[in-house]
Amino acid sequence: MMKEKKIYKTNLFIKALAVYGFRLFNKYYNIKRKMSDDVKKQEPPYLVLSNHIGYWDPFVSGCFLPYYTRYVSSDAAFRNPKIRYFLNGLGTIPKKKNIRDSKVIRDIVSVINQGNSVGIFPEAVRNWSGSTQPMDVSIAKLIKLLRVPVITPVMKGMNLFNPRWSTKLRKTKVIIEYELLFTAKDLKSLSPNEIFKKLTKALEHDEVEWQRQNKVKIKSDIRAEHISHALYICPECEAIDSFRCSGNDFICNSCGYDIHIDKYSFFERIGDGKLHFDNIRDWFFWEEKKMLTDVTNMFDKSFEGFIFEDKNSEVWFSDSDIDMEKIGHANLKLFIDRIEINFTDRDKLVIMNFNDLKTINPQVNERLEIFYMNEAWRVIGCRPGVSALKWEVAVNAIWKRMGQEQKLSPYINQLKD
Repeated sequence: MMKEKKIYKTNLFIKALAVYGFRLFNKYYNIKRKMSDDVKKQEPPYLVLSNHIGYWDPFVSGCFLPYYTRYVSSDAAFRNPKIRYFLNGLGTIPKKKNIRDSKVIRDIVSVINQGNSVGIFPEAVRNWSGSTQPMDVSIAKLIKLLRVPVITPVMKGMNLFNPRWSTKLRKTKVIIEYELLFTAKDLKSLSPNEIFKKLTKALEHDEVEWQRQNKVKIKSDIRAEHISHALYICPECEAIDSFRCSGNDFICNSCGYDIHIDKYSFFERIGDGKLHFDNIRDWFFWEEKKMLTDVTNMFDKSFEGFIFEDKNSEVWFSDSDIDMEKIGHANLKLFIDRIEINFTDRDKLVIMNFNDLKTINPQVNERLEIFYMNEAWRVIGCRPGVSALKWEVAVNAIWKRMGQEQKLSPYINQLKD
């Protein structure tokens, strides 16, 4: 019998550097674990399924596990040659974002069959407000297929420590709670639907409510830095991408609506006037609903103008889906039937229709990543904090109206309403 070829092998030096480096990292930032005895005793192969908040989640949660785990990561992270070298050394498994990727399933099965453990974030993306997002039901079928134990680390306080929209870490309290959710024996008798319900309940975490109860202080003077990546609509005047942030405060350039973020991450007005939301979760879900509703109405009324625009953005391109090259600056406009990329440094207009557009979402450093036909595009805003998220939400509303359900992001909470 032919021996199965080893895939996603690790580089011992890079692996040791990551494991021991992040043990020191966790100690320095006072990140604690609560781990049940059955997790401590668990031997590979097993499946690790966790909630997903920050950029460092795989390393922070992975280094506490009893054995090394290979994580699945978006292929967008592999486009930087230096990061790609590091991820390859860790045995990271790449996956195309928002695309049914049968290869990644085969790769996960192969890694498990080799006796190695695999880590997956079922939400598919780092969440924006600390509340666990909807997951694709297909994760339950994968669990059933693999038939290995499932460990569920739930990170609490991570959205205070490493929010997706900030570029810097904050010293605070983080606890990672590990449980053995399923044994291999459990999975034999459970249906995919039962598995999905149990997994959803196990990973459920609301950072806002957790923080209301725990009142953990955030030791930082940049608590508002780049929060406009996540909060892109002003609740006072409804302007899009109008916020500018400084230190612990952010203000709307259109109407002057101002917010201070206190040491517990809650919002308060700096000046007089109504406080629409005292936390990021409620604001985030309000603006998501508003963007979906407004764009749907524009689509139904065949609106001819552009919905919004990002001016003087930096544009990168690759026709190989790996190495990207900067190709200029452009103004991006969203219409109900297309995206226009109008270059400002030369006479060139790129038009993308929504049938050939495969994915569009924020990725590494919250840059806008676009996969169109067989081309990869990256767009970086003209200033820190320009929201790429608004593009994903708006385009999902259009795709839904066009009947392209297979392209919808499963983690946009209100698409099914």
